[in-house]
Amino acid sequence: MKKLTSTLAVALFFVSIQSYAQIQVSGKIEDSQGKLPQAKVLTHDKKTFVLTDNQGNFSITIPEGSASIIVSYEGYTDKTIDIDASANSKVADLGVIVLENREQTKSIEGVVITSAYKPSQARALNIKKNSETISDVLASDAIGKLPDRNAAEAIQRLPAVTIERDMGEGRFAAVRGTPIQWSSSTLNGNRMPSASGDYANRGLQMDIFPSELIQFVKLSKTLTPDMDGDAIGGTIDFITKTAVNKETLSVNVAGGFVNQSKSPSYNASVVYGNKITDKLRFITSAVIWNRDTGIDNFQMVYDFNNKDRIKSFAINQLQIRDYIAQRRTLGFNGALDYQVNKNNKLYFKGLYSQYIDGQNVRETYFNFNTKNVQLQARHSDYVTDLYSFDLGGEHKLSDKLKLDWSLVKARSSFEFNSPKNLSKEERGYPIVLFRQNMTYGNLSGNGLKYLAMDSPDGIGDASDLVLPHNLSALDPAQIYLYQTIISRNKNSERDYRGQFNFSYRLNDKINLKAGGKLVDKDKNFVSSVYVWMPSKLMGIPGSAPLVYLNQLQTEDFAYHGGFLNPLGQPYNNVIINQINNGQIDQMYTPEFMAANTMFNVQGANTASNLAASYSGKENVYSAYVMGNFRLTEKLTMIGGFRNEYNVTNFKGNSVVIKGNTTVAEPVEKENTYNAFLPMVNMKYNLDENTILRASYTRSFARPDFSDLNPGLQINDALQTITEGNAGLKPTYANSFDLMFEKYFSNLGIISVGSFYKSLNSIIYQDQTTEQRNGLVYLKSSPRNLEKGWLFGLEANFSKRFTELPGFLQHFGFEGNYTFVDSKTEIPVYSGTSVEKIETTLPKQAKHIFNASIFYETDKLMLRLAGNYKGKYLNAIRSLAGPDHYQWFDKNFTLDATASYALSKKIRLFAELNNLFNEPNRFYHGKQDRTESVSYTGFRGQMGVSLNF
Repeated sequence: MKKLTSTLAVALFFVSIQSYAQIQVSGKIEDSQGKLPQAKVLTHDKKTFVLTDNQGNFSITIPEGSASIIVSYEGYTDKTIDIDASANSKVADLGVIVLENREQTKSIEGVVITSAYKPSQARALNIKKNSETISDVLASDAIGKLPDRNAAEAIQRLPAVTIERDMGEGRFAAVRGTPIQWSSSTLNGNRMPSASGDYANRGLQMDIFPSELIQFVKLSKTLTPDMDGDAIGGTIDFITKTAVNKETLSVNVAGGFVNQSKSPSYNASVVYGNKITDKLRFITSAVIWNRDTGIDNFQMVYDFNNKDRIKSFAINQLQIRDYIAQRRTLGFNGALDYQVNKNNKLYFKGLYSQYIDGQNVRETYFNFNTKNVQLQARHSDYVTDLYSFDLGGEHKLSDKLKLDWSLVKARSSFEFNSPKNLSKEERGYPIVLFRQNMTYGNLSGNGLKYLAMDSPDGIGDASDLVLPHNLSALDPAQIYLYQTIISRNKNSERDYRGQFNFSYRLNDKINLKAGGKLVDKDKNFVSSVYVWMPSKLMGIPGSAPLVYLNQLQTEDFAYHGGFLNPLGQPYNNVIINQINNGQIDQMYTPEFMAANTMFNVQGANTASNLAASYSGKENVYSAYVMGNFRLTEKLTMIGGFRNEYNVTNFKGNSVVIKGNTTVAEPVEKENTYNAFLPMVNMKYNLDENTILRASYTRSFARPDFSDLNPGLQINDALQTITEGNAGLKPTYANSFDLMFEKYFSNLGIISVGSFYKSLNSIIYQDQTTEQRNGLVYLKSSPRNLEKGWLFGLEANFSKRFTELPGFLQHFGFEGNYTFVDSKTEIPVYSGTSVEKIETTLPKQAKHIFNASIFYETDKLMLRLAGNYKGKYLNAIRSLAGPDHYQWFDKNFTLDATASYALSKKIRLFAELNNLFNEPNRFYHGKQDRTESVSYTGFRGQMGVSLNF
């Protein structure tokens, strides 16, 4: 102990001697457009450097007697700053240092080569180049130069990122071929709560988040201990706009057209910021995007759980549906900074976003197994609200010690909000079902419907298009009201978060950091399905006559310019007019119910409704310790560990059969688990523009809230059953990464790398089918697999061809490719025995690439961008086996954008999405056996951007 004390005393002595002979230099780096994050500030001998933070601030220690520092930023001219410190002063504050874009000081053959978007690309590349992790960055101007209207569509351009779409619009993002839930989507470093009607996972529903509110996006593919550890694929951090030093105003207004719905759209945004006093600054922004979108879809339901192998490929049902959705995205963002003094700053950030998705759906179900046709008409407003309030501070406690802290409240909520003629408590998603008995032709000799490729006698339909071959016409005088349903869904997720971070700069080569975080999460999911049937169908004496379609108000089937035009409108002879929304709403009034003796067969207290709702609480207690070590002039290492202790408590109801009665019994389940997460990132600069990176990180993925529900959810509208599993374990990954990066002097890069993830306790959704009320329901339940692995290669190339002659010097290319392979073992049930087969991870595309060609001058910008996602396993049906797994087919979309600057303040732009109307296609077992096809058409808009 005495020896240790002596050693520490000696070390402190030398540290004090060193600090005595040094000067502390601070300042802020900016360009003409604002702050420059991750700028490099070097001592005059270039042996020591620091990087600016996200606000452009820096602090560096230089030897006493040094005359200058050097500021370096990719794409900008280096700047040497003289140090003016008196002999008695150990502190020098240089204030704001403004760098000039290299093109502002250079010309080629007398012509100045400029581009409106190069400062944005410079910021993105500098953040990436100087990051201590393997990462990619997208800046706000780069988002604006692509036709991407929400956060998901913006980040699909980054290497190794794919997105899942809803009605042609990006909704969720996946990184490096991993499932959505394995990546963390954060706002200013914090996970956002998520609530939606279709999903209850932890993925942020990005279509509620307008891209105009984003300052830049950082995708970290490897983690450091000060980041949340639940991110196996990576962390996508959306950084919102921050307060500005001078008055700023920008306005964007655009109008467009959506081909699928044959309707106009409009988009508008405004950003305003200013300095109220020298200490108080703010920025505000608002955006609205209004449009109609839609889908033409057909899909088949196969009898895949039939124990007879041949009959398991029979088609029980053909569904054709037309979706039209009136969508409005509304967003507000505000930030306020108060510089108390040079050592203390307080800030506030607030965000609100509302997404209304007014869906109108008309469907026809041809039920080959039950010999009838079912018409289904439904509509509802999906309303999602999200807000976040963040109060924090940054404090310089001494020349070496800093503290930052934040307190956050965030909440997301969702509800169905129709019909409007009901009270708010009674509203939900109204669904009206009609039926007509039907005889079908083109059946196999065994009386079943097949594709010709699967039929035992070759009688059946083409593999890419199934037709009903009904032997009599649909007749409104024979189509009777079968059921009215209203699905009620209100769910919310609320977060309280508190965190703090201490940073201690021992010297310019060693920086230590430690901190803690508490997350208190509350999840409430209230769901119920009410069902009424005509008493006449139930044989109740005194019942009113059946209601037929020809007695009701109808409208043209929702063609909107044609139904499935790319396929030649194959179903036009089997679709008829259906009831309109006003008629749907009237069928839920007490008057209609009484006049037609509608009998409630499923109400609030039925077992299935009681089991559909649940509530949950999750507390996460995190702490970390890490160090940033500059081991040599070229080698840097960040190492440390993070520990996250998790406590979850979920309450629900479980369906129990007692004799002939089905009841719901309360059930509560509490789980605790601890995640210990060591992490190391290493960075070696082969030279100033060549970097080699390596890392090891341990991370995990928590189970989704819907998976933890101890009860059961039954959706009669979609004919699905979802069973939870409160005992699910998190998925863990040990990840190893290697990356080589070469930066070009004219803002370009070439990089290649590989990654490997060893996986344990993988969560997957098992699918089976179940008969309910004479209908086939798709049943999903989550399970843990034992282990698996994921391996990938990725490459990225970006270059401006400024060395070419004439107009060719304005061309450029950006492209990236990712290859991902994986293996895990899935249980397959055969009678009473269980076998295991190898397969890829669900939702993991093996091939991903993005490519864009652009032409840019100081006035004109043209860009053509393509996005490719290869096929991937979408749903595992372990009881049926791999011949019946559902796969997503490969998909390639092409987008285009153009802009022209009338002046420095006014720019015209045009955008086009999905130029070739690429469909989303799913297949069953093998690629030529279609299961579902959806077309969303293309959309476009033109507008003007004003910047003052």
